[in-house]
Amino acid sequence: MKSTEVYREAREVLGPWCKRQGFKRTTGGLLGWQKTFGEKHLIFWLQCSQDGWDPYAGSKFIVEFQLSSSPRIGACGADCVRHRLPHFLTKDLLEIVRAQQNRVIRSLPKPSSNHFVLQMDKQTVDWYLAKFKEVETPYRNTDDIWFRYGSAENVRGWAELLLQVLPSVVQQLESFAPLG
Repeated sequence: MKSTEVYREAREVLGPWCKRQGFKRTTGGLLGWQKTFGEKHLIFWLQCSQDGWDPYAGSKFIVEFQLSSSPRIGACGADCVRHRLPHFLTKDLLEIVRAQQNRVIRSLPKPSSNHFVLQMDKQTVDWYLAKFKEVETPYRNTDDIWFRYGSAENVRGWAELLLQVLPSVVQQLESFAPLG
């Protein structure tokens, strides 16, 4: 899946909620939304991995949040609060994320034994095959979790999960923002 396809799937799920909450789409190549809150801009976005797409291992993306004086993704000065999604999740929600991550990993098609990567050196083979191993250790909210996907359904599943936690995350970020 190209990043544009990933963003389209996620936008279909997240877009209506964002519109109802007063968020507007950001510009640029990432899928993001922003709204003004007091003197700050609350921004969140999805960013696909630069690793690209693999027909077996799929790919991954992150979800990041920012509260700053700038409405631009990544423009984070001294007054900025910026965190990836896991920072805002409880242990129970992190366990839900791990379970969903493992469902995605189990759904990935395994490469055949003659796949070109499996013909390389042991270190490369081990690195590649690790993409098909489930996450055994519980996540912590300090972990840098990349949300794996191998299909449009996986992306929609992650977007639906994000939709469930967005109100709480937005509320937490708004608590940092002065109203004027």
